[in-house]
Amino acid sequence: MTRLRSGRYTVALHTLRDGTGPALLCLHALRGQGADFAELAPSWPGRVLALDFAGHGASERPRGAGYTPELLVADADAALAHAGGEACVVGAGLGAYVALLLAGARPDRVGAAYLLPGAGLEGGGALPRTQLDGEALQREMAALLEATAHRDAPACDPMVRLLDNDPRPPDYARSFADAAQRLLLAEDGALRPPWWEAAREAAAALRAPADPRAGLAMLASGAAERSGVGGGVD
Repeated sequence: MTRLRSGRYTVALHTLRDGTGPALLCLHALRGQGADFAELAPSWPGRVLALDFAGHGASERPRGAGYTPELLVADADAALAHAGGEACVVGAGLGAYVALLLAGARPDRVGAAYLLPGAGLEGGGALPRTQLDGEALQREMAALLEATAHRDAPACDPMVRLLDNDPRPPDYARSFADAAQRLLLAEDGALRPPWWEAAREAAAALRAPADPRAGLAMLASGAAERSGVGGGVD
């Protein structure tokens, strides 16, 4: 495990597989951790790195900070810099949203991103949470603060509940999708959140298998074409 500095705290980056060629950066779902991708690591032909987002796994919990997707993008950007060169990214749920933002913000570093469904940011709309019913919001925040007092109980920071929903309008995600090199969206006919539907309309977006191993094979094939080396999976 490698500890990386991300702003005022450190995050844990795990090497799940060694290898040559384009690296794969794995971004977990809400309340998950990098180890969730351990079974998929052999499906990638090169090095596989898995990040624990802030407040999850072996990463630190920022003091006095609310969790936002942009905070986690900074975590992923630190991991991307550590990987060196161009990398591909796979994310599930919350990690898929972060992967989308990272792919759009760093198109020169992220060759492609594979987005999988999962926990986190299931909502999406135009109203920030601060515009919701004041009393309901105060009750929710009080419950969150009470939960944080029991540091030894939860596997992740209870405050990550702020990432259950996304207050940003769908066109925010679309702007990053339009800037990305290549996006693979795992589609199985199930409903997807508004931000996903917006990303689906971008020119860089392609329909991908919902089976993660088949999706990684598609991702690896594109990475091999760009690098001029042989692809394939184990």
